[in-house]
Amino acid sequence: QFRYQSQQQSQQEIVPAPTPGGPPSETSCLFLLADCREEQYPCTRLYSVHKPCKQCLNEICFYSLRRVYVINKEICVRTVCAHEELLRADLCRDKFSKCGVMATSGLCQTVVASCARSCGGC
Repeated sequence: QFRYQSQQQSQQEIVPAPTPGGPPSETSCLFLLADCREEQYPCTRLYSVHKPCKQCLNEICFYSLRRVYVINKEICVRTVCAHEELLRADLCRDKFSKCGVMATSGLCQTVVASCARSCGGC
């Protein structure tokens, strides 16, 4: 939460625009990153590990390594930028215009599954 507040404050700084046709300056790159934030979300990761397995034949035992898969539920972090969110919202609005129409007309439940998958729900 503290990091997000400090990023909010840095958005208000005035940064000169880059010259057209030239490479972006360091200050313009910093300005573009100022509208980004880190967002945590639940994610599932699959790992393969080698697990020792004891096998015995009569009185002779030996160990072998077998590959097993472990599923971990973790908290992942992604960087979300305001300009990317606006682009995604525009694409959703164009591609799934029925979602907004249905939501405003009270018929959200009829398309809630497809709208939730595409743009986050009604």
